[in-house]
Amino acid sequence: MAAHLAIFVIALTLAALGSAQDILGSPDNPVTYDERYVDGMKAYTAQKWPECIILLRQALEEYGHVEETWRKCFRLCQGEERSVPGDYMRDQEVEFFHRVIQHSTCIRLCKESHLGVQPEAGIPTYVKEHMEELEGYNYLQMALYQEKKIREAMKACATYAYHNPHNIHVMTNLNFYSNQPEVTEEDKKPLFPQLYRDLYTQGHQLYFKQDWEKMVETFEAVLQEFYGALEECRLRCDGPLRYTRVLDFAQAMSKQYIAVKECHTNCIEKLGRFRNDRREDFFGSIFHFLQFGYYWLNRSMDAVQASATQVRLEPDSEVARRNAVFYRQQPGVTRKDFLPREDVLPHIKELEAEHAFLHVVDELSGHLLEVEGEGVVNAEGDQDDELLLEQDFVNFPIGSNKPKQEKKELIPVVVETPADHNGVERLVMDDLLSQQQCDQLIELASYGKEGDGYNRKSPHTQYEKFEGLHVLDAAKAAVEGEVQTPLSQLYVNASRSVKDFVARQFNLQQPLYFSYTHLVCRTAKENQAGRGDLSHPVHSDNCVLDEALGECLKKAPAYTWRDYSAILYLNGGDFEGGRFFFAHSPKDLSPQAFVDPKCGRMVGFSAGKENMHGVTAVTKGKRCAVALWFTLDPAHREASFEAAENLLSGAVV
Repeated sequence: MAAHLAIFVIALTLAALGSAQDILGSPDNPVTYDERYVDGMKAYTAQKWPECIILLRQALEEYGHVEETWRKCFRLCQGEERSVPGDYMRDQEVEFFHRVIQHSTCIRLCKESHLGVQPEAGIPTYVKEHMEELEGYNYLQMALYQEKKIREAMKACATYAYHNPHNIHVMTNLNFYSNQPEVTEEDKKPLFPQLYRDLYTQGHQLYFKQDWEKMVETFEAVLQEFYGALEECRLRCDGPLRYTRVLDFAQAMSKQYIAVKECHTNCIEKLGRFRNDRREDFFGSIFHFLQFGYYWLNRSMDAVQASATQVRLEPDSEVARRNAVFYRQQPGVTRKDFLPREDVLPHIKELEAEHAFLHVVDELSGHLLEVEGEGVVNAEGDQDDELLLEQDFVNFPIGSNKPKQEKKELIPVVVETPADHNGVERLVMDDLLSQQQCDQLIELASYGKEGDGYNRKSPHTQYEKFEGLHVLDAAKAAVEGEVQTPLSQLYVNASRSVKDFVARQFNLQQPLYFSYTHLVCRTAKENQAGRGDLSHPVHSDNCVLDEALGECLKKAPAYTWRDYSAILYLNGGDFEGGRFFFAHSPKDLSPQAFVDPKCGRMVGFSAGKENMHGVTAVTKGKRCAVALWFTLDPAHREASFEAAENLLSGAVV
């Protein structure tokens, strides 16, 4: 349930923060949380901590009561149907407004009966925003800390941090409070937990544990809780007018109605803000996990329906489309089978209808603005409102028919398979990344350390500078604000895509785990005179090469548990040399087959002596790639990769 709407429990839970006076309000005593909040902030600025604490607590409790009352009244009046006078039936416009006025009057009378007559002046915008984002708890925890009320400060801080997990400063405070001896586990629990969100995090963790049965069960529960949270969010959109400047009647109505519909379509994004990876549609991501879980449980038709649902929710998602192609190619799956789930269709159709409406509005407003623009100069005060209709209201991909710039469809292509290598497990694929994504990962690589992952700065050759960034270090840097979170999330997502492709293309019948994940760049040094070595000598990834014997021995210090390897290239035309090659055998280390790096190309292979490999010298420029090693042994899975994903998802590591 949304944070700012699940506040009906405030009257009970605020007891954990201290007592508060009875402020439920009456017709003679209207609640005014905004005034108390403003006064509380003044006391905060003046460092009058006791006064600040009292005022902020009262404001937060009053706001909770106002919100809960508004919700109850709105629900009560939704079903309010009275007869319409017969004369009205001839005038559709009058009939429409009769119902609108009837509905609004019902809500007004209901609110007044519980809260008293509200002041004509609206609540200041910044106060509303602070309340919706639970900002008051951030100020409250600081005031409580100043008064040395550590346990109460912990509770307030936990509440704000839970609903604002991307605020690094408050997370630092949270860690500080958590380590204080007087703080209990109960103090660390936030007020107003959101069940859909907690379940989502649990399901996310079960995904990495490969516990498909529990994961599917958890994400099905996420779905049911999410529907309730979505309804709460949409209810809140029908709040006070969003435009305070005086407009003509038609303009005021249209702007408010459009704003409400825009708010509806933004609800899914709002409800998914607790995750760091917001590139995926939150609603669609639920079905991404479900299709994957059902696939591994051999519930093929459930997986097909989940995949079809995700595609309907995220038609522009490369991953969703790729999965859809896979399922459509499975034996026994027909076009009739590839349909969205029936329980989701009403929500999809509602979203599609709203987006179709907003698309029409966008098209109409663009046409009208073109006409108005001929010789007309708008007053400065009119600019915000006139430009508002130029904005792209379609923030959700469902049902969007808005013309888009032409771009290349990024669908991974298999270039080489084991059949091209005499049955040896080798794979080459293209278009796993776009040029923009490659550039972003190269940017992230600039935060790497020289010699990272090795005991020396130049692990393979003195002629090149080697820099690396482990996946967990990238996640930590994002959490600490040193790098942009989307860059680190892209690193994680690209790595997971590579693993999935390797497992699928080699038709593995058991789970494949990460063993080590490294974003690396090799840069040629200026002095290349007399060079005759390789950028990376010929080797195998799970055995020790004994050139004298012409054998590769599976023993320490080799990483004998590594079963598969892959390299995802980020560039190719801006450096010289750096060609990947497979060697003939441990006895014959000469090149057998080359793979030329380029953005989005991936080479995958089994990690044994059958795939001895190396890299020719990088003689000019910088060569960057994501190097990945995988294992079939869960005992050697890369726990730091899971830790990186948890960090980026906001979960506790």
